[in-house]
Amino acid sequence: MSARDQLKSLAFVAGLFAFGQAQATPMQLAPAAAVPTDDCAPKQIDQQAKVSIVYDGSTFLIDNSYTRLTGVHVPAASKQLEPPEPLGKAVAQAVGELIKRSHGIVGIEYDQLKSDKGTVFTHLFLADGRNLAKVLLENGFALVDTRLPNTAHAQCYRDAESRARAQKKGLWQYEDKGVPVIEAKQLTGDRAGFQIVRGRIVRAEQGEQYFILNMDTVGFRISKEAMKLFNEKDLFALKGKVVEIRDNLTYKALVGDSQGTMFGMLDHPGQIDLLADKFYAEQVKKSAQLSAKK
Repeated sequence: MSARDQLKSLAFVAGLFAFGQAQATPMQLAPAAAVPTDDCAPKQIDQQAKVSIVYDGSTFLIDNSYTRLTGVHVPAASKQLEPPEPLGKAVAQAVGELIKRSHGIVGIEYDQLKSDKGTVFTHLFLADGRNLAKVLLENGFALVDTRLPNTAHAQCYRDAESRARAQKKGLWQYEDKGVPVIEAKQLTGDRAGFQIVRGRIVRAEQGEQYFILNMDTVGFRISKEAMKLFNEKDLFALKGKVVEIRDNLTYKALVGDSQGTMFGMLDHPGQIDLLADKFYAEQVKKSAQLSAKK
């Protein structure tokens, strides 16, 4: 069976994960107190709302607003994507079933950045109290994609992803076939978009405009503004190490180079696996300090 056929076979599994959960019987959303006390639970439910349309596994129409899950990347179902993202359609169907079992009602928790350019960013909670992003992550049907300033639940999301990876659930059972982690030497222009790239750092240096991290075929840049979040010593120490970096990558053709190369712009240390634990621990500490002052 080819890798493409194997990925297609995951559609059946993806469709099933929605049915293996207990159905909430009340029409009202469960209060926050009913949610298990981990940091994937909402600090507060800012709003309860009706989902009008499920576009795919992470985008919805809620209160006439285009709404997107924050903190995760979910395979998209768009037919315009070439090549389409594995499991996009199946995950969209499964999420639709979850929303249906939630009677269409979800709890909304806003993060630091509530909206941008017409898109509302939220953490969504089902009628039984479950965090939708966590459900997707722990089944291997989403990947952590923390975008500042929205860091709520980031460490919990990472833990959920790690469990799915260890158990080879969902996408993770095809990790050896370049999904969802691809080796840098195998990355080509047709894989632009969100990727987790594994490779050895062959260059780590401070340039005039950016800090530069290069794998053999992929270049990552960190702007001076973003460097405020990084420890320069930690970045230099990455040289020679094999790391995983996650980002939205773009293809850039180089002068005299018909193959070109892939580039990413890093926003925070959480995108680099060897630096992520320290970064998110600091974010949790800062959040606790802010809460204590209120």
